[in-house]
Amino acid sequence: MKKIIFKTNNGFTLLEMTATLILIALVAGLSGMYISRAVELYKIYQENTETAQKARFVINRLVNEFVHITTINNATNKSIFFKSRFNNQESKLIEFNNKTNSLEIDHVLFCDSIYDFKLRYLDSVTAFDKTSYDIWNDQLSSHTTAIQFDIAFIKKNNSPQNFVYFNNITVVPRSLKE
Repeated sequence: MKKIIFKTNNGFTLLEMTATLILIALVAGLSGMYISRAVELYKIYQENTETAQKARFVINRLVNEFVHITTINNATNKSIFFKSRFNNQESKLIEFNNKTNSLEIDHVLFCDSIYDFKLRYLDSVTAFDKTSYDIWNDQLSSHTTAIQFDIAFIKKNNSPQNFVYFNNITVVPRSLKE
């Protein structure tokens, strides 16, 4: 009697192997792009968080300084020289250094990575009843009742939005109120 031997093909064809490798490469490539984008977004989130924390610290310090002002000796749109209860009536100079992009207190670095800083002074007792910007001046006057400032921080990342702006932060010093 003759034995019938069936040939079984236990291997894969070249076409099956190629298709499988192409699918694996495609899935790996897409997941790699997704993971790299997630890591990039996380880095941007961390840098934005750092900038926001720095901004919160700087703005809170400036507001505390300005609220407790007792006398203003000299003021421009980039600097202010004053005495305050916050500093035990010691004279303080806060100024924006355009060359180093920093905010300085008494010529000591307070915060770097500042793109712009601008001070304005309210020139009217009834100014809060108006909505016009003509009541704000770049120079201090004898009628000043409030201080307003804008500050812009430079972010570390190289995204299209490299700056974080905070505009029209208004502080009414307790001693300048009428």
